[in-house]
Amino acid sequence: MLRCPAFSPKHVARLMIKSKKMEVRNQRGGSSPSSPPRWLYREQCYHSNSCYALPYSTMTVLPSKRALTFHVESRCKSPYPASIWHQRQSVRTYIFIENLFEKFFPPKRKSKMRQKEKIIVALKKQRSRFMDSLSVQSNERLNRHHLRMSAGEAREKLKQWSLAKKDIIKLYYLDRKTRLKHDTESIMTKFREKSRNARTRWRLKATGRWDRLLSNTRRRRDRIRGRFQSIAALYSRRAIIINEPFRKDWFTLEGYPLVSKDPYSGRFVNPWNSESTNGFKSIDEVWRWKKTRIIGFQEISSADTSSVNSLFPLERSKEEMKQDAQVPAIGKIKLTWIGHATNLVQFSDKFTVLTDPMFSNKASPFQWFQHTEFFGVPRWTPPSLRIDELCDIDVVVISHDHYDHLDLGSIKELNDQEKVKFWVVPVGIKDWLIHNIGIHEKSIIELEWWQRVKFVKASSSHDDNMILKIESVQSIVHDRDRIQIESSLESENDELNVTCAPAQHWCSRSPFDRNTRLWCSWAIQATPGRNGDNFTPLNFYFAGDTGYPEKFPLHRQIGDLLGPFDLAAIPIGAYKPRFFMRDSHCDPKEAVKIHKDIRSNCSVAIHWGTFPLANEPFEEPPTVLRKEMKNEDTFVAIPHGDSICSRDDKNDREREFISEFNLRISTDN
Repeated sequence: MLRCPAFSPKHVARLMIKSKKMEVRNQRGGSSPSSPPRWLYREQCYHSNSCYALPYSTMTVLPSKRALTFHVESRCKSPYPASIWHQRQSVRTYIFIENLFEKFFPPKRKSKMRQKEKIIVALKKQRSRFMDSLSVQSNERLNRHHLRMSAGEAREKLKQWSLAKKDIIKLYYLDRKTRLKHDTESIMTKFREKSRNARTRWRLKATGRWDRLLSNTRRRRDRIRGRFQSIAALYSRRAIIINEPFRKDWFTLEGYPLVSKDPYSGRFVNPWNSESTNGFKSIDEVWRWKKTRIIGFQEISSADTSSVNSLFPLERSKEEMKQDAQVPAIGKIKLTWIGHATNLVQFSDKFTVLTDPMFSNKASPFQWFQHTEFFGVPRWTPPSLRIDELCDIDVVVISHDHYDHLDLGSIKELNDQEKVKFWVVPVGIKDWLIHNIGIHEKSIIELEWWQRVKFVKASSSHDDNMILKIESVQSIVHDRDRIQIESSLESENDELNVTCAPAQHWCSRSPFDRNTRLWCSWAIQATPGRNGDNFTPLNFYFAGDTGYPEKFPLHRQIGDLLGPFDLAAIPIGAYKPRFFMRDSHCDPKEAVKIHKDIRSNCSVAIHWGTFPLANEPFEEPPTVLRKEMKNEDTFVAIPHGDSICSRDDKNDREREFISEFNLRISTDN
């Protein structure tokens, strides 16, 4: 129910007129006369929470003792606040407005309507009074209930506070007790930890000393056991499966390969790989290599020898190198690399050996067009020594008959100048030397694999000049026990033992003589006599041209029978492309394996940087070798003309131990 403010009578009358018009409009609109108009219901305003605008409302005026009351039902909200409607009006204003309404709007059925209105008003007043009394009673009950509840809550809160106070006191004393207990326990644990740490430190110190003692003893034991195992592994027998055709007479009972020939063609073969390493290549393989050779040769030919020399900073001039090459190293092996596979090897001041003499400008049967690859390969790095600059040579060894190792012009010049006393060659090359050059037959010694020739340098009683003579030719494999016994006996004169060892290669000087001559590597040992200078035996290995068998332990067998070596010359070049060169030439990685298999104390790289035989650049082989050796100096590459000597730091006790072990095995067998 909303209360109207104290407006002027004129304004209120205007509002009443508008409300009457609305009433008449509603009655004309079809509302039934029996039903009272909807603006008569007083409850419609009780449930409203906001004020509504009067010009758009239906309104009735009901009498009251103290104020004028409006009952409103509206469709739109009023812009005025609700507080302005709660002011009271006097009864006079009400009577004035009622008379004014009756004057302007005389109602139909006046008496009935008035009576109904009075009854409704009386009923509603009665109802409102009853509801007010009920609300007052309910409010009192609620107040008493609230008082009761608040008193109970206060009592409960007081009880809880007293209990909480007691609990706080208990918790305080309990916390203090537990804190004291924790402090005492922490002090005890700290003391225990300190004592435990002291005990552990003492225990660790004692155990560390004991472990160091045990590790040192184990290390010594493993070192001794490893030596025995490494030596025993060298002599252990292993089963090797050969997947290519072979015959039993191509190998000894111990598994060492012998000189072998194909029973159908009569040509020499490598007995461990009789088909894949015979030097025969199909036309497809040749074209596959020559195609890359023709296309990439401009890149190879554009390389300068200065790129090779840049790998080695020159500490000495070429003249100093030449002078140094003429002076032997007393008690050592001295090797001077002339170029490609040509080496001048001096065993102390007793013996001089030349390997694979090649001094020509082209590896070819003809020396035409020396700067092109027409009928051969041109030489890009000249030899560091000329033939007339060489000293007298006791022995020349030749590994095989390829043009870059057996050169007609070089051998003719050596023979004409009478520089060489003896020629040691594999089977088949002796006839070639006799017929093509005219060397005397007695100065040529022809050997098979595992055969040894002994040269003795004896002084005549009347002259101080040394005379070199051949004493015997022996087979190491068949006469192994006798040779070991003879080698243990001291000789009166200086001796040079030249042994023909196997290699994986092939031979050919024309399309029609493939593998009709043998190929090999060389093991050369110089031993002093009782009458000469006292120096230890010097052992040298020249690999010539060789591939590295993947499954057959060829070079390990050479190291077992003829090693260990003080100095070795191992090829590292002419290995690309691998599908074409793998069977006949080893790359630097395989050269390192050969160096380890033959048990060489020091090795020098040869067969690189002289002839462009393959597709790799000149500076690549020594670079790869350094990476493989990880900057170790036991296998090195030297510039052309430089010299290298064997080492003195080899363990003599190990050498004696190995020789005694070798002799013991031979006597047991």
